[in-house]
This record gives sequence, C-alpha cells and structure tokens, in this order.
Amino acid sequence: MILPIATYNNSLDNFCIVGVNYRKSDMNIRGKFSLSQDQSLDLLKQAVSKKIPGCLVLSTCNRTEVYGICNDPHQLIDLLCNRTNGLKEEFLDHGYIHQGLSAIDHLFKVASGLDSQIIGDYEILAQIKQSAKIAKENGCINSFMERAINYALQVSKEIKTKTKISTGTISVSYAAIEIIKEKIKNRKNKKVLLVGTGKFGNHIAKNLRDYLPESTISFTNRTDEKAFELAEQYGAEFISYKNLPAAANDADIIIVSSAAGSYTVHPSFFITDKSRLILDLSVPQNVDPAVKNIAGVTLLNVDEVSVILDETISARQAEIPKALQIIDDTLNSLEDWHRQQFNNPLLRIVKSQLHQLSEIYFEDNNHQEIIHKTVSSLAIQLKHKNDKGCQCINALNSYLHLDYETTS
Repeated sequence: MILPIATYNNSLDNFCIVGVNYRKSDMNIRGKFSLSQDQSLDLLKQAVSKKIPGCLVLSTCNRTEVYGICNDPHQLIDLLCNRTNGLKEEFLDHGYIHQGLSAIDHLFKVASGLDSQIIGDYEILAQIKQSAKIAKENGCINSFMERAINYALQVSKEIKTKTKISTGTISVSYAAIEIIKEKIKNRKNKKVLLVGTGKFGNHIAKNLRDYLPESTISFTNRTDEKAFELAEQYGAEFISYKNLPAAANDADIIIVSSAAGSYTVHPSFFITDKSRLILDLSVPQNVDPAVKNIAGVTLLNVDEVSVILDETISARQAEIPKALQIIDDTLNSLEDWHRQQFNNPLLRIVKSQLHQLSEIYFEDNNHQEIIHKTVSSLAIQLKHKNDKGCQCINALNSYLHLDYETTS
C-alpha cells in the first residue's frame, strides 16, 4: 500500500495573534497602535494581497489585536505598524505575540471577558462578532479561523451561564456612571455633554438615560447627523459640533468617547469658573491633559476610570478557576476536532487503498466491516499519537490479522 505524502497547512500551529493592551502599555502607547475603521479595512485588504489565508482586526479602547493564519507572526506586526503611528521597536517593547494553542487560549479569554480590564466585561464579545463579520465580508476568514471564533463564542456563552463571573456586569461605560454618582451627589438638573456617538457612545448614551434620568443630557459628534439621530433616540438635546466649545463650557459633566486622532477638547473652551467632571474614555486621548490644571476640573482618562472597579474585580476572582476549566475543556475539544480534520485525508486514502487491496488479494469482497474496524482503530491511534508511518503499518497489520481471524 503506497501512501502519498500529504500536504496540509497546519492552521492550528499557524494561528497567530499580535497586539498591545492595557496590561503592558498605557493609553499613549495604545493610542499609537489604535486602528480606525478605514485603517482596519486597509489592513485586511493588504492581508489578502499578501496571501494570508485568515485575518481579523480587533481595535478597542483597551487593546488592538491582529489575528491571522501565517508562518511568521512578524507578518502581522508589519501589517499593524505600517497602518498606525506605532513603530515596530515600540511594539516589541510593549506588545505580545501568541501562536498555536496559546493564541486560541488568548482568544477564548478575550471573548469570555477574562482578559478584559474589567473582568467579566462582555462588551468585547460584540466587538469580536463585528470584527469577524467585517473580516468575512472582505474574504479574510478561512475555515479554521471561523471554527476557532465559533468555539470562542461557545466558551463565552458557557462561562457566562455556568459561572458568576459576569454577575452584575460592569463595563467601562457603566463605570463612568458609577464615577458620576460617586463624584456628584446632587445630579438634578446637572448638564451632561456626551462627545462622540459611535458604538461605544451608544452604550454610554443608554446608561446615561437609564441611570441619570434627573440630568439634562446633550449629544454632539463630528458628524452632526449621527448626534442628531442619537439625541432623538434618547430624548436628549442635539448640539452641532461647531458649538462644542460653548457646550463644553456650559456643561457640568463631559464624557468624551470620540475616535478623533488628536485632542478635540482644549483648555481654551473653559472660560467660566465652575466645578466640572470630565471623563475621557477615548483612545487615543481626546481631551488635552492640560485641562486637568484648570481650577474646579476633575479629569479622568479610561485607565483611571477602570480603577474604581477593583472591588468588583476582586469579587469575581473566585469564579476564574471555573472559567479556566471551561476554557481548558473547550481547548481540548477544538484540538480533537483539528486533529480529526488533519487526519481525515490520510484516513480516506487508507480506506480507499484497503478496498483496492481486498479486490486484488481476496476472492471474497465482503470486507466492509473489517475495513471499517481497521480505519476506526487507525483514527483512534492517530488521535492520541500522530505518528502516521508507524500507525499506518499497524493499521495494515491489524487489517490482515482481522481478515485472517475471519477466514480461519
């Protein structure tokens, strides 16, 4: 029995993740590697042109990550650095690389909220789904990556169902509400200005309406139409972006979640002396840090906002071992699936050639059950030890032995 040499792209070993996140880099560094929607699309197109079979981009306030199927993760680092303001040397100092099972493990932890700045924060899951949708629309999701993402969604759902790690889920957008409640006791008739009405801004807008109904809320955005639509949706006041300086000066609370690449809120805006709370949830920062020096102003960035959730994080620590066990079990399941996919071409060849062997050397063609047992045994052996040469010899001996027992 002659077995041809199988060619197979081992997608599991070649699955790579490169990125920067809040663990190893502050918001200034993260801001340099942040990707806009247009930059993300450009990166995906470049991945296709470079024949990278699978690629996905995830860029949030806490992380920028590029997922890909490639021989060398530095291919992904180059794609990222070529489309951001970050240098490769900076990435190597502040970033991270995962490959193979380590990359799958990281994906599962990100999807389940275990790697979030606020443990159990599931906002990231919707961002992963959206990133996968965009990547698929641009021809950047191969079968292995799609399966890995589906496993990530599965493990996320199981952890959310079987543990209390997301009980009372607190996100950065909700943390902003908690800070407002803590810092400003009398919120009646306080003027709240939301700058930026993207997806993250939508979360904040909903929380503002739900948890601060006693406040007067206004929305503005670089695109007036988006701010107008959101203001109508939540019964808030619309402010044209050209009037941002005056609106900022008039506000008691300002929440900034814009995707602008430079400062949009400046010290010159504030000409009236009054107490103000400003939360800059943007990455890179959109509020000039010099605003902090103005009398009466309390300015917090996204990292500082997250610190207030330490007590909640501590309470969820007890659930982490349960979540990690679910991740380990799902990793084993994915690894079994991948090994089966890896061995299927060989098993089909063995089965075909055993049929050919039966036709040549045996008068009786009734060997279906013996061939089935032989191939099933080979599949089990390969599942536990991927030594194809020895296993195929064992399968042949097993087949001949079974046939001998049947005919003797």
